[in-house]
Amino acid sequence: MTEGVDRLREAALALRDSVDDPRLALAFEDEQERRNWMYWPAPRQGVAFSDMTSDQQQLAFGIVAAVLNLHAYAKVTTIIGLEEVLREMELGGRGRRRPDGLPRDPSKYYTTLFGEPSSKGAWGWRFEGHHVSVHVTVVGGEVASTPLFFGSNPAEVRHGDRVILRPLAEEEDTARALLEALPAGQRRQALIDDRAPDDILTFNSPRVEVDLEGGVPLSDMSGTASELADALVALHVVRVKFPLEADTSGVHFAWAGSPERGGHHYYRLAGPRFLVEYDNTQNDANHCHSVWRDPADDFGDELLRRHIAEHHASNERR
Repeated sequence: MTEGVDRLREAALALRDSVDDPRLALAFEDEQERRNWMYWPAPRQGVAFSDMTSDQQQLAFGIVAAVLNLHAYAKVTTIIGLEEVLREMELGGRGRRRPDGLPRDPSKYYTTLFGEPSSKGAWGWRFEGHHVSVHVTVVGGEVASTPLFFGSNPAEVRHGDRVILRPLAEEEDTARALLEALPAGQRRQALIDDRAPDDILTFNSPRVEVDLEGGVPLSDMSGTASELADALVALHVVRVKFPLEADTSGVHFAWAGSPERGGHHYYRLAGPRFLVEYDNTQNDANHCHSVWRDPADDFGDELLRRHIAEHHASNERR
Protein backbone atom coordinates (compact mmCIF):
# COMPACT_ATOMS: atom_id res chain seq x y z
CA MET A 1 0.00 0.00 0.00
CA THR A 2 2.96 2.33 0.63
CA GLU A 3 3.52 3.13 -3.04
CA GLY A 4 -0.14 4.04 -3.56
CA VAL A 5 -0.25 6.24 -0.47
CA ASP A 6 2.96 7.97 -1.55
CA ARG A 7 1.44 8.74 -4.94
CA LEU A 8 -1.71 10.09 -3.28
CA ARG A 9 0.30 12.30 -0.96
CA GLU A 10 2.48 13.60 -3.79
CA ALA A 11 -0.59 14.39 -5.90
CA ALA A 12 -2.20 16.26 -3.01
CA LEU A 13 0.96 18.25 -2.32
CA ALA A 14 1.30 19.14 -6.02
CA LEU A 15 -2.18 20.65 -6.02
CA ARG A 16 -1.66 22.42 -2.71
CA ASP A 17 1.58 23.99 -3.95
CA SER A 18 -0.08 25.11 -7.18
CA VAL A 19 -3.33 26.57 -5.85
CA ASP A 20 -2.86 29.72 -3.77
CA ASP A 21 -6.33 29.78 -2.29
CA PRO A 22 -7.11 29.52 1.44
CA ARG A 23 -10.32 27.65 0.64
CA LEU A 24 -8.37 24.61 -0.54
CA ALA A 25 -6.97 23.45 2.82
CA LEU A 26 -9.03 23.20 6.01
CA ALA A 27 -8.08 21.89 9.43
CA PHE A 28 -8.27 18.12 9.81
CA GLU A 29 -9.75 18.76 13.25
CA ASP A 30 -12.78 20.44 11.63
CA GLU A 31 -14.72 17.20 11.94
CA GLN A 32 -18.09 18.77 11.18
CA GLU A 33 -16.94 19.98 7.77
CA ARG A 34 -14.87 16.84 7.12
CA ARG A 35 -18.08 14.80 7.53
CA ASN A 36 -20.23 17.28 5.64
CA TRP A 37 -20.89 15.62 2.31
CA MET A 38 -23.63 15.79 -0.31
CA TYR A 39 -24.35 14.56 -3.80
CA TRP A 40 -26.57 17.26 -5.27
CA PRO A 41 -25.48 20.49 -7.00
CA ALA A 42 -24.69 23.14 -4.39
CA PRO A 43 -21.73 25.27 -3.29
CA ARG A 44 -19.18 23.46 -1.12
CA GLN A 45 -16.16 24.28 0.98
CA GLY A 46 -13.06 23.92 -1.17
CA VAL A 47 -11.96 25.15 -4.58
CA ALA A 48 -14.08 24.50 -7.67
CA PHE A 49 -12.77 23.73 -11.14
CA SER A 50 -14.20 27.09 -12.17
CA ASP A 51 -11.65 28.80 -9.92
CA MET A 52 -8.68 26.78 -11.21
CA THR A 53 -6.53 27.05 -14.29
CA SER A 54 -6.58 24.12 -16.70
CA ASP A 55 -3.24 22.93 -15.29
CA GLN A 56 -4.61 23.06 -11.76
CA GLN A 57 -7.70 21.14 -12.84
CA GLN A 58 -5.42 18.41 -14.15
CA LEU A 59 -3.64 18.31 -10.79
CA ALA A 60 -7.01 17.94 -9.07
CA PHE A 61 -7.92 15.09 -11.40
CA GLY A 62 -4.50 13.64 -10.58
CA ILE A 63 -5.60 13.12 -6.98
CA VAL A 64 -8.78 11.41 -8.15
CA ALA A 65 -6.67 9.13 -10.36
CA ALA A 66 -4.37 8.36 -7.42
CA VAL A 67 -7.38 7.12 -5.43
CA LEU A 68 -9.54 5.35 -8.02
CA ASN A 69 -8.79 2.50 -10.36
CA LEU A 70 -9.18 3.30 -14.04
CA HIS A 71 -12.72 1.96 -14.47
CA ALA A 72 -13.95 3.99 -11.48
CA TYR A 73 -12.03 7.06 -12.66
CA ALA A 74 -13.77 6.68 -16.03
CA LYS A 75 -17.13 6.61 -14.24
CA VAL A 76 -16.31 9.85 -12.44
CA THR A 77 -15.30 11.68 -15.61
CA THR A 78 -18.38 10.33 -17.41
CA ILE A 79 -20.70 11.44 -14.59
CA ILE A 80 -19.16 14.92 -14.69
CA GLY A 81 -19.62 15.00 -18.47
CA LEU A 82 -23.30 14.11 -18.03
CA GLU A 83 -23.81 17.59 -16.58
CA GLU A 84 -23.61 18.86 -20.17
CA VAL A 85 -26.17 16.27 -21.30
CA LEU A 86 -28.46 17.12 -18.42
CA ARG A 87 -28.13 20.83 -19.14
CA GLU A 88 -29.19 20.28 -22.73
CA MET A 89 -32.16 18.17 -21.61
CA GLU A 90 -33.28 20.83 -19.15
CA LEU A 91 -32.72 23.87 -21.33
CA GLY A 92 -34.50 22.04 -24.13
CA GLY A 93 -37.60 21.82 -21.94
CA ARG A 94 -37.47 18.05 -21.54
CA GLY A 95 -36.65 18.00 -17.84
CA ARG A 96 -36.40 20.03 -14.70
CA ARG A 97 -33.75 22.56 -13.84
CA ARG A 98 -31.62 22.58 -10.72
CA PRO A 99 -33.46 23.49 -7.49
CA ASP A 100 -31.74 26.91 -7.57
CA GLY A 101 -32.91 27.52 -11.15
CA LEU A 102 -29.39 27.56 -12.58
CA PRO A 103 -28.23 25.35 -15.46
CA ARG A 104 -25.96 22.37 -14.81
CA ASP A 105 -22.26 23.17 -14.68
CA PRO A 106 -19.41 20.63 -14.91
CA SER A 107 -17.01 23.25 -13.54
CA LYS A 108 -18.70 23.09 -10.11
CA TYR A 109 -16.76 20.15 -8.72
CA TYR A 110 -14.80 20.99 -5.60
CA THR A 111 -11.50 19.76 -4.16
CA THR A 112 -10.77 20.09 -0.45
CA LEU A 113 -7.77 19.07 1.66
CA PHE A 114 -8.01 18.50 5.40
CA GLY A 115 -4.75 18.90 7.27
CA GLU A 116 -1.21 18.52 5.94
CA PRO A 117 -0.58 15.60 3.56
CA SER A 118 2.18 13.70 5.33
CA SER A 119 3.49 10.18 5.79
CA LYS A 120 2.95 10.07 9.55
CA GLY A 121 0.04 12.22 10.66
CA ALA A 122 -3.66 12.22 9.81
CA TRP A 123 -5.02 14.08 6.82
CA GLY A 124 -7.90 13.87 4.39
CA TRP A 125 -9.16 14.84 0.95
CA ARG A 126 -12.56 15.26 -0.67
CA PHE A 127 -13.62 15.61 -4.30
CA GLU A 128 -17.27 16.43 -4.71
CA GLY A 129 -19.97 17.81 -6.93
CA HIS A 130 -23.25 16.65 -8.46
CA HIS A 131 -23.40 12.84 -8.20
CA VAL A 132 -19.75 12.43 -7.19
CA SER A 133 -18.48 12.34 -3.61
CA VAL A 134 -15.06 10.75 -3.05
CA HIS A 135 -13.30 10.81 0.32
CA VAL A 136 -10.05 9.50 1.73
CA THR A 137 -8.70 9.69 5.23
CA VAL A 138 -5.03 8.82 5.68
CA VAL A 139 -3.74 7.90 9.13
CA GLY A 140 -0.16 6.75 9.58
CA GLY A 141 0.03 5.50 6.01
CA GLU A 142 -3.27 3.60 6.13
CA VAL A 143 -6.26 4.71 4.08
CA ALA A 144 -10.02 4.75 4.64
CA SER A 145 -11.97 5.48 1.46
CA THR A 146 -15.62 5.72 2.46
CA PRO A 147 -18.14 7.20 1.94
CA LEU A 148 -17.84 6.78 -1.82
CA PHE A 149 -20.84 7.97 -3.84
CA PHE A 150 -21.57 7.83 -7.57
CA GLY A 151 -24.81 8.84 -9.25
CA SER A 152 -26.02 9.25 -12.80
CA ASN A 153 -28.73 11.46 -14.28
CA PRO A 154 -29.72 10.32 -16.76
CA ALA A 155 -28.83 6.79 -15.74
CA GLU A 156 -29.02 5.79 -19.38
CA VAL A 157 -28.69 7.69 -22.64
CA ARG A 158 -30.14 5.87 -25.65
CA HIS A 159 -30.26 6.31 -29.39
CA GLY A 160 -33.10 4.14 -30.60
CA ASP A 161 -32.40 0.62 -29.38
CA ARG A 162 -28.77 1.36 -28.60
CA VAL A 163 -27.36 2.43 -25.25
CA ILE A 164 -24.93 5.32 -25.66
CA LEU A 165 -24.03 5.81 -22.00
CA ARG A 166 -24.83 3.88 -18.83
CA PRO A 167 -22.14 4.70 -16.25
CA LEU A 168 -23.47 2.52 -13.42
CA ALA A 169 -24.55 -0.45 -15.50
CA GLU A 170 -22.62 -3.10 -13.57
CA GLU A 171 -23.95 -1.84 -10.24
CA GLU A 172 -27.50 -2.51 -11.41
CA ASP A 173 -26.95 -5.57 -13.59
CA THR A 174 -24.93 -7.57 -11.07
CA ALA A 175 -27.50 -6.99 -8.33
CA ARG A 176 -30.38 -7.90 -10.63
CA ALA A 177 -28.57 -11.08 -11.68
CA LEU A 178 -28.10 -11.92 -7.99
CA LEU A 179 -31.81 -11.45 -7.30
CA GLU A 180 -32.70 -13.70 -10.23
CA ALA A 181 -30.18 -16.37 -9.14
CA LEU A 182 -31.71 -16.77 -5.68
CA PRO A 183 -33.95 -19.79 -5.06
CA ALA A 184 -37.63 -18.92 -4.79
CA GLY A 185 -37.68 -18.88 -0.98
CA GLN A 186 -34.62 -16.65 -0.66
CA ARG A 187 -35.90 -14.38 -3.39
CA ARG A 188 -39.11 -13.81 -1.44
CA GLN A 189 -36.97 -13.09 1.63
CA ALA A 190 -34.84 -10.60 -0.32
CA LEU A 191 -37.86 -8.67 -1.65
CA ILE A 192 -38.55 -6.54 1.42
CA ASP A 193 -41.02 -4.09 -0.19
CA ASP A 194 -42.87 -3.80 -3.47
CA ARG A 195 -42.22 -0.06 -3.45
CA ALA A 196 -38.70 1.38 -3.73
CA PRO A 197 -37.75 4.33 -1.53
CA ASP A 198 -37.30 7.70 -3.20
CA ASP A 199 -33.56 7.76 -2.42
CA ILE A 200 -30.88 5.86 -0.57
CA LEU A 201 -31.99 5.55 3.05
CA THR A 202 -28.74 6.75 4.62
CA PHE A 203 -28.95 9.90 2.47
CA ASN A 204 -25.88 12.07 3.20
CA SER A 205 -25.74 11.31 6.91
CA PRO A 206 -22.31 11.83 8.51
CA ARG A 207 -22.74 8.50 10.32
CA VAL A 208 -24.81 5.45 9.45
CA GLU A 209 -27.59 5.43 12.04
CA VAL A 210 -30.47 3.94 10.04
CA ASP A 211 -32.01 0.53 10.77
CA LEU A 212 -31.26 -1.56 7.67
CA GLU A 213 -32.43 -4.99 8.71
CA GLY A 214 -34.07 -7.55 6.44
CA GLY A 215 -33.07 -9.50 3.40
CA VAL A 216 -31.04 -12.65 2.80
CA PRO A 217 -27.73 -13.23 4.63
CA LEU A 218 -24.86 -13.61 2.19
CA SER A 219 -23.68 -16.51 4.36
CA ASP A 220 -26.86 -18.43 3.43
CA MET A 221 -26.27 -18.16 -0.31
CA SER A 222 -24.69 -20.87 -2.43
CA GLY A 223 -23.69 -21.61 -6.00
CA THR A 224 -24.21 -18.89 -8.59
CA ALA A 225 -25.97 -16.61 -6.12
CA SER A 226 -22.98 -16.71 -3.76
CA GLU A 227 -20.61 -15.97 -6.64
CA LEU A 228 -22.71 -13.01 -7.75
CA ALA A 229 -22.90 -11.68 -4.19
CA ASP A 230 -19.10 -11.81 -4.01
CA ALA A 231 -18.90 -10.04 -7.36
CA LEU A 232 -21.29 -7.33 -6.19
CA VAL A 233 -19.17 -6.69 -3.09
CA ALA A 234 -15.97 -6.72 -5.12
CA LEU A 235 -17.10 -4.26 -7.77
CA HIS A 236 -17.50 -1.62 -5.07
CA VAL A 237 -14.28 -2.41 -3.22
CA VAL A 238 -12.09 -2.47 -6.33
CA ARG A 239 -13.10 1.05 -7.24
CA VAL A 240 -10.21 2.22 -5.04
CA LYS A 241 -6.52 1.46 -5.47
CA PHE A 242 -5.82 0.69 -1.85
CA PRO A 243 -5.99 -3.05 -0.98
CA LEU A 244 -8.98 -3.82 1.20
CA GLU A 245 -10.44 -7.05 2.50
CA ALA A 246 -14.13 -6.27 2.87
CA ASP A 247 -15.67 -7.54 6.11
CA THR A 248 -18.99 -8.96 4.93
CA SER A 249 -19.87 -10.75 8.15
CA GLY A 250 -23.54 -10.18 8.92
CA VAL A 251 -24.24 -8.65 5.50
CA HIS A 252 -27.77 -9.13 4.08
CA PHE A 253 -28.94 -8.53 0.51
CA ALA A 254 -32.32 -6.82 0.16
CA TRP A 255 -34.33 -5.52 -2.81
CA ALA A 256 -37.32 -3.16 -2.95
CA GLY A 257 -39.48 -2.14 -5.86
CA SER A 258 -39.80 -3.77 -9.24
CA PRO A 259 -37.55 -6.72 -10.10
CA GLU A 260 -38.09 -5.92 -13.79
CA ARG A 261 -35.57 -3.87 -15.72
CA GLY A 262 -36.82 -0.32 -16.23
CA GLY A 263 -38.98 -0.30 -13.10
CA HIS A 264 -38.37 1.72 -9.96
CA HIS A 265 -35.98 -0.27 -7.77
CA TYR A 266 -33.62 -0.20 -4.81
CA TYR A 267 -31.20 -2.68 -3.29
CA ARG A 268 -28.68 -2.85 -0.49
CA LEU A 269 -25.96 -4.97 1.01
CA ALA A 270 -26.02 -4.08 4.70
CA GLY A 271 -23.84 -5.25 7.57
CA PRO A 272 -21.84 -3.87 10.52
CA ARG A 273 -18.73 -3.15 8.40
CA PHE A 274 -19.99 -3.07 4.83
CA LEU A 275 -22.88 -1.14 3.33
CA VAL A 276 -23.93 -0.55 -0.25
CA GLU A 277 -27.14 1.18 -1.28
CA TYR A 278 -28.40 1.67 -4.83
CA ASP A 279 -31.58 3.46 -5.84
CA ASN A 280 -33.11 4.21 -9.24
CA THR A 281 -36.54 5.78 -8.87
CA GLN A 282 -36.33 9.43 -9.91
CA ASN A 283 -37.03 10.74 -13.41
CA ASP A 284 -39.07 7.65 -14.35
CA ALA A 285 -36.33 5.33 -13.07
CA ASN A 286 -33.63 6.97 -15.15
CA HIS A 287 -31.69 8.62 -12.34
CA CYS A 288 -29.63 6.43 -10.02
CA HIS A 289 -27.65 6.81 -6.81
CA SER A 290 -25.04 4.40 -5.44
CA VAL A 291 -23.08 4.64 -2.21
CA TRP A 292 -20.50 2.44 -0.48
CA ARG A 293 -19.90 2.95 3.24
CA ASP A 294 -18.16 1.32 6.18
CA PRO A 295 -20.36 2.17 9.19
CA ALA A 296 -17.40 1.68 11.54
CA ASP A 297 -14.72 3.43 9.47
CA ASP A 298 -16.36 6.16 7.41
CA PHE A 299 -14.03 9.17 7.40
CA GLY A 300 -11.37 6.98 9.04
CA ASP A 301 -13.12 6.55 12.38
CA GLU A 302 -11.61 3.12 13.08
CA LEU A 303 -8.17 4.15 11.80
CA LEU A 304 -8.18 7.19 14.07
CA ARG A 305 -9.30 5.18 17.11
CA ARG A 306 -6.55 2.64 16.53
CA HIS A 307 -3.97 5.34 15.93
CA ILE A 308 -4.88 7.12 19.17
CA ALA A 309 -4.82 3.86 21.15
CA GLU A 310 -1.40 2.93 19.76
CA HIS A 311 -0.10 6.42 20.51
CA HIS A 312 -1.29 6.19 24.12
CA ALA A 313 0.19 2.71 24.50
CA SER A 314 3.52 3.94 23.13
CA ASN A 315 3.58 6.83 25.58
CA GLU A 316 2.86 4.51 28.50
CA ARG A 317 5.84 2.31 27.60
CA ARG A 318 8.19 5.26 27.74
